[in-house]
Amino acid sequence: MIDLNKERVAFEEAYLSVGGKQRELEFEGGEYTNSKSQLGWDLWQIKAKVQEVALPETRAVTLTCAELKDAFDFGAPDGEKDQFQMETEMTIKWLQDGYDGEGYYCWYADLPEEGCIKLGVSESGAEG
Repeated sequence: MIDLNKERVAFEEAYLSVGGKQRELEFEGGEYTNSKSQLGWDLWQIKAKVQEVALPETRAVTLTCAELKDAFDFGAPDGEKDQFQMETEMTIKWLQDGYDGEGYYCWYADLPEEGCIKLGVSESGAEG
């Protein structure tokens, strides 16, 4: 949520820093008395609202150790002894319509066409 008091302080600092005059920042009844200042303030608020909406969502993924091991075994089947495999980048993404139902799937980042696996599915097909 936008704090208009903080935004107004920031707007006034920016306004003065580009040559605006202090006398143009008289504020009465929720508006600036100077039309140029008021237009600037209106635009500043629009910018603040757009930035609030456009903030990128922080992305995180929570996986079980079994799911992480599935991804590791898929990308580096020879384990830690193969340095080339250890440098392999894997992509993990939640898919609603994966071939085996919704869940996290893993594939080679540079070779998605090589296929993927659903994480958390054991050899017997039981999830976990």
